[in-house]
Amino acid sequence: MTNNTKVFLVLNSGSSSEKFSLYEGEDEICSLYFEGVEEDGKKQFICTLTRADGSEERIDKTWNSLDVAFKEAKAIFEKEGFINEAHPLDGILVRVVAAGKYFSANHIVDDETMKELEKVQVTNPLHVPGTERGIKNARETFAGVPVMVMSDSEALTRDSRRDTEYALPREIVDEFDLGRWGAHGASYGYMMGRIPELGLLEKKMVVCHLGSGCSVTALVDGKPAYTSMGETPLEGLMSSTRTGSIDPTIGALLGEKLGAAEAIKLMNKQSGLLAMAGSNDMREIIAGAEEDNANAAAAYNLFIDGVAGKIGEFAAKMGGIDAIVFTATIGERSIPVRNSIISKLEFMGFKIKNDVKLDKSKGYANAAEEDSKPIYIIPTNEAAYMIKKAGELLDDLA
Repeated sequence: MTNNTKVFLVLNSGSSSEKFSLYEGEDEICSLYFEGVEEDGKKQFICTLTRADGSEERIDKTWNSLDVAFKEAKAIFEKEGFINEAHPLDGILVRVVAAGKYFSANHIVDDETMKELEKVQVTNPLHVPGTERGIKNARETFAGVPVMVMSDSEALTRDSRRDTEYALPREIVDEFDLGRWGAHGASYGYMMGRIPELGLLEKKMVVCHLGSGCSVTALVDGKPAYTSMGETPLEGLMSSTRTGSIDPTIGALLGEKLGAAEAIKLMNKQSGLLAMAGSNDMREIIAGAEEDNANAAAAYNLFIDGVAGKIGEFAAKMGGIDAIVFTATIGERSIPVRNSIISKLEFMGFKIKNDVKLDKSKGYANAAEEDSKPIYIIPTNEAAYMIKKAGELLDDLA
């Protein structure tokens, strides 16, 4: 069986939600989304089934706990005929946003994996509990099916990286296994394959992954050289609910006041655009700024300055940039954001057209003016990259 015909279940375990996306090769067959809602003053969990054609159907049932999601998901997939003896599940993929050498690679889950997850709870208290829950439930519900942890930094942990260390005492670095591992690796891994596939590779490129979370990565000869996120996704750019890089003293003060876990939660979930503008929806923030809402304008300007500044930083480190790529939800869809960022980079030879949208027939668009260096809009596909890597893991077992 080739990788293109393997059937994978991709999990996304949140603190109060579970998403199950079923793929055959790189094609999504369907997805199930369990989420908590308030009904009659009581929290219930509901499920929405989304089919390949985009049609949605709410499952006519509610649950009191998210713990049942896995068994219910299996039952729904089997009832709908998505999984059966003739169409078995080949593997379950769990994205891991966790730092450290172990999680800079992909693994088929075993006892060592679970021990390593316990170790990284210190630096990743928000992501790891959901990951552990997802793995535990997947192993129990789909017994015998390989469960794989897919690293969110694997594509970025290359010898080509020039920015992987922190200026801390070596004993501290070793004790906590600290490093600038980066994140959004599945997106960047996909881009590192997709850009040359489209014939767009330049020597020095910057890829801007702008979505709910935001980061920037510099590529030299198609390989990662610099990236904005570090030990955790909190470092780097501000985003929908993250502070981005701030004075570490503030983090220490918040930790003393709130406790480390609550401080990390505040900086990851209650900050960023949401804290400044009262919304984490970029469309609402742009509309607010256009209506002279001071908070929305301040948030928007800080966001734009952050992205443009990081691109400028990487240009200085690489000695120039030959092309810029925008990807992820905001990067692919927001003309105002792209225009605002590029307007600050005209001194580097970039000029952008005001109304360019993605050409789906070509798989990308070039938004650059004729006398500009290339400015590409390329859709990302993180699931495709993870599925490719999962197939490689299974092939190594064969």
